[in-house]
Amino acid sequence: MNSNGTGLELTTQSFVDAGEDAALRHMVKMGANVAWGIAMAIGIPGNLFVLFAILYFRDMHTISNVYIFNLAVADLLFLAGTPILIVQSLQQSWTFGAAVCKIYIIGNGISQFASPAFIAVLSLDRYLAVCRPVTSEWRTSKMALIASVLAWLTVILEMTPLSLFAKVITGPDQRSTCMLFWGDESIFTKLSSPSLEDENQEALLETVMEMQRQTLFSRRFFTTYTFALSYLIPLIAVWYFYANIIAKLWARRRNLWSRKESIKRTTTKVSILGLAIVVSYTLCFLPFWAHTWSIEMNMEWTKNQVLKLAVSYAAFALQYLNSAVNPFLYVFLSDAFRKNVMSMVRTGTPAVVFAKRPSKGSKEGEGAQLVPRTFVTEA
Repeated sequence: MNSNGTGLELTTQSFVDAGEDAALRHMVKMGANVAWGIAMAIGIPGNLFVLFAILYFRDMHTISNVYIFNLAVADLLFLAGTPILIVQSLQQSWTFGAAVCKIYIIGNGISQFASPAFIAVLSLDRYLAVCRPVTSEWRTSKMALIASVLAWLTVILEMTPLSLFAKVITGPDQRSTCMLFWGDESIFTKLSSPSLEDENQEALLETVMEMQRQTLFSRRFFTTYTFALSYLIPLIAVWYFYANIIAKLWARRRNLWSRKESIKRTTTKVSILGLAIVVSYTLCFLPFWAHTWSIEMNMEWTKNQVLKLAVSYAAFALQYLNSAVNPFLYVFLSDAFRKNVMSMVRTGTPAVVFAKRPSKGSKEGEGAQLVPRTFVTEA
């Protein structure tokens, strides 16, 4: 994590406890570590259960759940990097080497791009189901799988620049940093060299200014890149879809409880689940990006280093808590999830009804096989 960066890198600046208010800095850091640990402890089992439920329960085999399955995978990738994040917070320097640095940033970046991508695809699916029922004939399992593959390919393409420029940089203080850097790495080596002391003050100042210029360029480039592709553009599309969905559902609200409208009621419930996911993602990532751009615009409050560090940790922790909260949204807002969870809690068996089906070549009732009869599937 970087208090001045994109959220895809780990720099020492955020973790150093030197100087005044060291005790307060340490307390803030420990609070963030606890939040990350809780998010990992809750989010990883929760998202694994989501994957299991969608694969195992027949009534979970819906088009919307194809996208939720992929969203859970993205959340797992995001949470999987938490141990590295906590270790770096404690050690204040990157100790895992260049290969792990690249793997960490790629994994973290994939999840950061994949989550909004699948939220956008899910929102488009809801838009077609609610607002464009004529064209919703395209909403098939096959098309959902194709859309998922295309979304992952897009995410991999978006990740290419990050994979190329993920590097371990050693600064003048001999602290190593896993970060995104687009520039001349030799300048850091030069600043770390003992021979630098022999240079005159003018040459030293020029070297330091060049390092700052290249670091600033890299930070602003990757901040703008990730903000646009992982937050701004996807959410513009998502909120366009949901503005239309909300307007459509509001217009037909009086008919939602008639018996003939049962299918539309189911569609509405799934749309509400999608809206909850969108709201959660928007609110949990907004503080991070507001904090990041406040630093880029050099706002007055960012000059208070302790306050900036506290806000940085809190905003970054919210991202991880979002990945931990999503499984609970699925359970509380999805009838199918809730039925299966409650059934397993009460009886230890899935909430499906089994019926007998005769096997081939047998009379009815002889050699019968148990097959699941599912509940009404969500739209």
